Amino acid sequence: MRVRELGLAVVWLAVGTMGFGQAAAPGTAPGQKRSCAIEHVVSNEADKAIARQDFVQAEALYRGMMDGLGSSAAVVGVVRSELGQRKLAEALALAVQETTAHPADALLQMALGEVRLRRGEVVEAALALTQSQRLDLCIARGHYDVARYLRLEGMLATAREQLDLARSLSPEDGVIRRAWMAEHATPPTAAERIERLTERMKNENLTDEQREGLAAALKAARVREKGDCQMVSPVTTAKLEMLSISNGPSYPVYAMGLKVLLNGHEKKFELDTGASGLLISRASAKSAGLVPELEIKAGGIGDSGPASAFVTHVDDLRIGGMEFKNCMVRVLEKSSVLEIDGLIGTDVFGNYLVTLDTPGRQLRLDPLPKRPDEVAETAASLDTEGADDVSAVAVAKGPRDRYIAPEMKGWTTIFRVGHELIVATNIGKAPTKLFLLDTGSARTMISPEAAREVTRVSGNEMQRVKGISGEVKKVYEADNVQVSFGGVAQMTRGMTSIDTSAISRGTGVEISGVIGFPMLRELVVTIDYRDDVIHVVYDPKHGYHQR
Repeated sequence: MRVRELGLAVVWLAVGTMGFGQAAAPGTAPGQKRSCAIEHVVSNEADKAIARQDFVQAEALYRGMMDGLGSSAAVVGVVRSELGQRKLAEALALAVQETTAHPADALLQMALGEVRLRRGEVVEAALALTQSQRLDLCIARGHYDVARYLRLEGMLATAREQLDLARSLSPEDGVIRRAWMAEHATPPTAAERIERLTERMKNENLTDEQREGLAAALKAARVREKGDCQMVSPVTTAKLEMLSISNGPSYPVYAMGLKVLLNGHEKKFELDTGASGLLISRASAKSAGLVPELEIKAGGIGDSGPASAFVTHVDDLRIGGMEFKNCMVRVLEKSSVLEIDGLIGTDVFGNYLVTLDTPGRQLRLDPLPKRPDEVAETAASLDTEGADDVSAVAVAKGPRDRYIAPEMKGWTTIFRVGHELIVATNIGKAPTKLFLLDTGSARTMISPEAAREVTRVSGNEMQRVKGISGEVKKVYEADNVQVSFGGVAQMTRGMTSIDTSAISRGTGVEISGVIGFPMLRELVVTIDYRDDVIHVVYDPKHGYHQR
């Protein structure tokens, strides 16, 4: 339950200038300041249980603290314990029940916002969190939750402000402290990382296990230091031919790809918005003369866990008229995992405006719109490693909020976690859900839980779904589902339905499905990775469309 002891120090909040709720606290006019006492956290047994992720025990303890009228702090604890157990429906029911009974309770509104955000109900989450701040601006976890929401929205500078406020209000809160430290950590340069690891290796008191781990980390740092994938000659715009990928001449096209030259060896790479960097098959790596330099793991759809892979370098990499030197790539060990030469995540072109014109069989790269606070820059490198960390350029500039250029008014804002593109999606008349945009998925898919809100779901032993992480064990089928996003819609009869909980754990919000190639092949989709906006066009008269 966490008893809050109020200290003498205070934090001054400029009400009405934080960019999220914009509303003043009760009795405070917009633009004025008010003071908040700093929280000193005193944990009880329930808090300790939830901290060690014993959510079943935590729920039982928190429920024992709820009296006949209900304790707000205990209710929040129960809700968080249920979220930890993935009891999303139960957590929502409790939060709605309590906020209906006590609409002026800021803690309960905050809990409702947390549930809505976890469920992927982003509009409802924003409303609940805003209401919580209207009622009480002095709740540290409220600012922390708003920071999580804003970060998902691409409002990185404002998210940092909210997290800083949360830290100021409750410096002893472990959850807030860890998030704040991660936010403000400055990634060391490759040279600094190598120097630190080398110095630690000199410690004579290291165990064999510790020394082995440091040696592996040092090797990884040295390998990554070598790969900067710099462009030989600047290219402002590019038009690249898309290649059809199928299992044979008489089989349907299930993906599109690009021709890529690895050290002069021509390969066909599948274009995949659901992947990151360059991922090469073992056979392709061998034919291009690539040798292992560092062992890693690569994950994706499937129930077998991450696949073994290794990192290596390509001396010369060419895509269309673009040439890059010294590029780090990943290679999958199992020959059966990739049935093509490799995958190329569209995020490798993140320094450009990326247009996937699948009907017109063309990938177009154009300059990103100039932000008011910067000059236009030509992309000089390619992110082929597939790391989801922010770039050195982004670190140097600091966090910035999403910028919508005048010419992009009317584009669709998306959410992004690492390389994953997440779009608000409607299925029938159900509440808005979150789906991944994944050209690498041969099917558009939905979770059984989301599908049951709009149609009938049944088992399908004949269907097989396989990804980098192996084969999905349980596959279902949803009768009829209409999926709409970005102003377009498509009805699918017999939509594949799989458990998406692993994807949801990775993103931190509920992912209810995947918009795959069968829908995306009909569209022209332009992606701005810098500001997390997309533009979607369906034109039946343009290019080739599936009959």
